[in-house]
Amino acid sequence: MGGQSYGGGTIGGTSMKRHRVCIILGTALVLSGVAFAETVERIVAKVNGQIVTLTELNKEVDSAMEQLGAAPTPQENEARKARLQSEVLERIIDNMLVLQVAEDRGLRVPSRFFQEWKQNIMKEMDIETDEELERQVQLQGGSMADLRKRFEDGLLLQEVRRMEVDSKVSVSEPEIKERYRLHINDYTDPAKVRLREIVLRFDETNEIEQGRKARQIRADIEQGADFAEVARMHSESGSREAGGDLGFFNDGELTESLATVAFSLKLGEVSEIIRLEKAFYILRVEESVEATTKELDDVRNEVADAIFQEKMTEQMERFVKQLRERAIVEVKL
Repeated sequence: MGGQSYGGGTIGGTSMKRHRVCIILGTALVLSGVAFAETVERIVAKVNGQIVTLTELNKEVDSAMEQLGAAPTPQENEARKARLQSEVLERIIDNMLVLQVAEDRGLRVPSRFFQEWKQNIMKEMDIETDEELERQVQLQGGSMADLRKRFEDGLLLQEVRRMEVDSKVSVSEPEIKERYRLHINDYTDPAKVRLREIVLRFDETNEIEQGRKARQIRADIEQGADFAEVARMHSESGSREAGGDLGFFNDGELTESLATVAFSLKLGEVSEIIRLEKAFYILRVEESVEATTKELDDVRNEVADAIFQEKMTEQMERFVKQLRERAIVEVKL
């Protein structure tokens, strides 16, 4: 089976040129399965005869480390890097095996796809010439050949997955109904309340005085004083200028103590004084919205997609496992 072509789409971007090109290059050298380093360089893996060098692996590990950010200490950073080495190498091997399937099947990416994608990249990055793009790529230690290889490999990986995995996954109506039933909370908008607050802070020197003031404030409100105006006059919270208005909260967005009180109040009701850490709180419910569950018909596609993604992941793992069982893989890390 030879000479087949596969077409793909564009890849999104960022306005930071160097950062963008670095991401684009990604695993270009590794996925190509070609050793660009000198023959004396250490080989860390062979996949059906194709090699992965230590330089290629370290490039991928460094990229992963950059995405994770620095660890709290140099020792933790080194430990993280050591763990990532084996994980990243496994991913590289998996990708190489899938790309070998694409090669065996004669899959090819038409040249025009890369040219169209490159033009989109240049437009998004505000690059006017091929020469300027090449300079940006070279700043990251790569080449235009690397960039093209990365793009083509990405499309080939997607196409093999489509042929070997996606096409073999289906989702039935009973599965959709069962997942909806089991994960009903995922499709439920929780109850929420709009709150106003009055906060009086205290320390060991003025707790009694502030407690007395809080009781007087609450009594004034019970006698008809406007909660918002009292908040503007006396509250010691950042919400003071807004008359204590905090906006809407659902149950999970408040501390347990405040949530218990807030969701037990009726519309317009004022809470008792709540002592929490170093402050006294008085709450009032301005609005309340009951929890609502979306009908299955409204989220059917979302539910089906969640099932499909889970099945696709499982099927892809089985597919790669089968490739590994038939392959000759030598790890020398």
